[in-house]
Amino acid sequence: MLQESKIMRMNKTEIISLLKLLEDPDENVFQILRNQILDKSELFKAYLENYHALSINELALERSEILLDEIFIERLEKQLIAFLKTKEQNLLDGVLIIEEYFNRDIDTNLIKEETSKIIKSIWLELNDQLTGIEKVKLISTVLFDKLNFKKYPVGEFKPNYLSFANFINERKYVAPNIALLYCIIAQDISLPLFPINLPGIFLLSYVDKELANAVFEDNNNGSVFFIHPYDQGEFINHQIIEKYLKEQKIEQNIEEIKNMTYPQYLAFFFQMRILALKHKKYEGFETNYADRLINIFKTINL
Repeated sequence: MLQESKIMRMNKTEIISLLKLLEDPDENVFQILRNQILDKSELFKAYLENYHALSINELALERSEILLDEIFIERLEKQLIAFLKTKEQNLLDGVLIIEEYFNRDIDTNLIKEETSKIIKSIWLELNDQLTGIEKVKLISTVLFDKLNFKKYPVGEFKPNYLSFANFINERKYVAPNIALLYCIIAQDISLPLFPINLPGIFLLSYVDKELANAVFEDNNNGSVFFIHPYDQGEFINHQIIEKYLKEQKIEQNIEEIKNMTYPQYLAFFFQMRILALKHKKYEGFETNYADRLINIFKTINL
């Protein structure tokens, strides 16, 4: 096995010669090579990409693809862990990590710029005199009336409808990603708007425990009101929620409904995208490596 110092001193010709060993049918040779490459992934990545593009050996192509997948997922895992362990998490940063998982060639800077333009459109309309309700109404007015966000036509659901990049670029939405955008905007303008853990519907809760205690005589979960982003931010009161719980036979009182943190919703959104792919019988990198990210979400306290 090559020594670490030797690997670091390798020139282009030597690296290419080493990668030729991907064609060796001996599995033990591949495992030794695999460990060396993954140990110095940044050194080998560009060469490995070129080799994968130019090689005509099927075994080498298969192995190089495996190595590129492992290099990619290890980098993404580090990014996700760093994001989840950050005290002041920016939800959009987490969304872009997830988005890159499903499309590693995506220009995340461009998506960030486009999202920032949307948020700027909200900021231009804000003023200090607006109440919480008025600010929520403002978000809805800008998104649906001024920026013309529309629902995808009713019919067959496609997994790419959940793509945040497609959503921002095409301005067409399904319930999970329009709710996600509301949360991204709310975080940026310091509005206490959070997803709620309620089966079958994507609602957001305006959380103000002090105000909720003043408004409601009974116990409450801190929610003053709810909105339904999918229906252009329609306001939902407590009575409608109680009716929904009864109709859906959900054994839960309104005060027991849990408000989700943004990382919790991000984990839920990721798993939803994986389930959408599996429902369409898709098999590939996204479904093969999903458990690694799901385990990160589970092991870090969200």
